[in-house]
Amino acid sequence: MSNNWASVLAAAVLLSAAPAAAQSTAPSRQAETLDYVVRPGDTLIDLATAYMNRPLDYRRVQRENRVANPRRLSIGRTLALPVDLLRADPDEARIAGFRGAVSLNQGGVSGAPTTGQIVRESAVLSTGANAFVRLALSDGSHVVVPSNSRVRVSRLRRYAINGAVDHALTVETGRAESRVTPRTRPGGFAIRTPVSVSAVRGTDFRVSFDEASERSATEVLEGAVAVASGEAEQLAAADEGVSAAAGAVRLLPLLPAPALARPDAPQTQPQVVFEVQLLPGAERYRGRVAQDAGMIEAFAEADSPPGGPLAFGDMEEGAYFLRLTALSPEGLEGKATTYSFIRARNGVGGLASAMDQRDRRRFYRFRWEAEGVGEASFRFQLWRETEEGGVDGPLLIDQPGLTDEAFTLSDLPPGVYSWRVQGARHRFGRLLEAWSEPQQLRIGR
Repeated sequence: MSNNWASVLAAAVLLSAAPAAAQSTAPSRQAETLDYVVRPGDTLIDLATAYMNRPLDYRRVQRENRVANPRRLSIGRTLALPVDLLRADPDEARIAGFRGAVSLNQGGVSGAPTTGQIVRESAVLSTGANAFVRLALSDGSHVVVPSNSRVRVSRLRRYAINGAVDHALTVETGRAESRVTPRTRPGGFAIRTPVSVSAVRGTDFRVSFDEASERSATEVLEGAVAVASGEAEQLAAADEGVSAAAGAVRLLPLLPAPALARPDAPQTQPQVVFEVQLLPGAERYRGRVAQDAGMIEAFAEADSPPGGPLAFGDMEEGAYFLRLTALSPEGLEGKATTYSFIRARNGVGGLASAMDQRDRRRFYRFRWEAEGVGEASFRFQLWRETEEGGVDGPLLIDQPGLTDEAFTLSDLPPGVYSWRVQGARHRFGRLLEAWSEPQQLRIGR
């Protein structure tokens, strides 16, 4: 293990009690010390009273630093203070924002949170489908708990000696995404699952836990993260991930960002669906939709079935952003790319045709219904088919610029015809056009 790895992994032990298996090979917390430079007026007894768990803890500091008189210290001398003796007082976090079905269980009371609400140690945040909550930590770090997740705030502490913050979360199910500001020793940050612990002093990473497979995944976007499970441990750098089960870890490269098949196409159909270009190594794709490119106002999330499109269902009209990632068979979520897209319903439905006979003439009336918001114009097309279902010659009718949701023809010869309607409207600075499915019309003698 490299020295850098050892220093990062030590943070896992500093943060809070991890599962025994995850700590079995981690350095002992007693082995870590914090250097303290003696100031005028300092004594070991005063230092213990102000910064340590118990006043009598000065005796161990005296013994390990070979101090002759605990009431007399040389100014400028450096003392090695055992970290496990240093007092860490309770710290607080707050709800920075949330959307959808979010529950906060704190102090035995469970309910929906409020923006700005104080969150304390041992609180549990739970999210439902298409729900998100963002937790702001006291040092400016942020944690996002996405949909269908349950995360426990297992440690919120601040060291009395220098104000260093020490935070840990436990992903009981689902995921947590963290952007952590650099931490001052002896503080740190860790995210645990039932089978692993991921620890850092400042980075951008994600952790998930799948209860069914009892497997966790850690994905590093920036910085480095140490992951331990049982006697196995790995250090993941940026663009790397670790898949961990009980006592086993695998270091793998993250998949590159996938791409949409039609990135500029507006979402005009009844359901919001994205076709993703095939990415080698990807088992499925994940999309998150927000009103801002930074995904702060995220409100929907979906995973595609293996080999299938990414579907979100219905969505209000507007301008949105899609964050797109690919997931490997090991459950690691890869690098992300963000697309802007327009959601504006524009379709033609309710197609029907009827025949009316007047004065020995046959009139054929075609009707449809515009789907969407705003004024629309229509284009009507009709062509003749062969008995085998092919197209028999050029279009018989191609009429653009219609404003009514109906069109009438007369005296069509017997035969098999097909017809369709295009709806067009201007929305969000773009011309939206959509064709209906062709409809068949049979005219007998």
